[in-house]
Amino acid sequence: MDCQTIIHNSVCVEAQITITPQVTVGEIQSYCLGNPIIGGCPNIPIPRCSFRISQNICIQVPLTFSANASATPPGIVCAEPGIGECVLTPACTYTIGYFKNHPNVTNALITDLGDSIILGIDDSGLSYTVTTSNANDVLDFNTESPPAPSDPSFANQYQVLYAQLLAANLNVANGATCPFATSAIAAANAFIAMSPAGGMAGAPTYQMPLAQYNEGSAPGCPLRCPDDMF
Repeated sequence: MDCQTIIHNSVCVEAQITITPQVTVGEIQSYCLGNPIIGGCPNIPIPRCSFRISQNICIQVPLTFSANASATPPGIVCAEPGIGECVLTPACTYTIGYFKNHPNVTNALITDLGDSIILGIDDSGLSYTVTTSNANDVLDFNTESPPAPSDPSFANQYQVLYAQLLAANLNVANGATCPFATSAIAAANAFIAMSPAGGMAGAPTYQMPLAQYNEGSAPGCPLRCPDDMF
């Protein structure tokens, strides 16, 4: 008997585009300017004239990417295969509490992202690099200070922002992406990066959309996972 199954894998298809300059010269015309001059051309030491001309051009290249799969015994594996159909759209998102209570899930996602997630932009402002060793502190609203502001008026606001931003990054890394989340994460990163050492007003404005996304109520985004409801 034949045993049938479905497998999936992720591949990256690339193309190299080469742009070759081309100039088409039209009909060349010459015109007499004024009367003839007795002798050589004035103020021109070399009896020849050449110059360059340039033009800015926008190159638009339509591309269509595709990939064909074939199975030839004994076959090869180009990455870690998975059982079942390709997961094209994530089913749900998880909240801060889920990632805090499931460190194995959190740590695996951080590892897949290169062992760290930057909350903010590089080392700018109050940016903070999250690893598997400090992720639980961030999710527990206990990001170390600095970079978290020590000023009580801003401290808690930034602690919540760090936690929601980390959870949002983890959800995106888990496949639950949407334009709303992308914009909210970018805005929060920019706010943190431009924050002075003591913090500044506005953190709740940037953490609220992140919370909306993590809780599954953002427009056009995945719903909250059923196993994160209780």
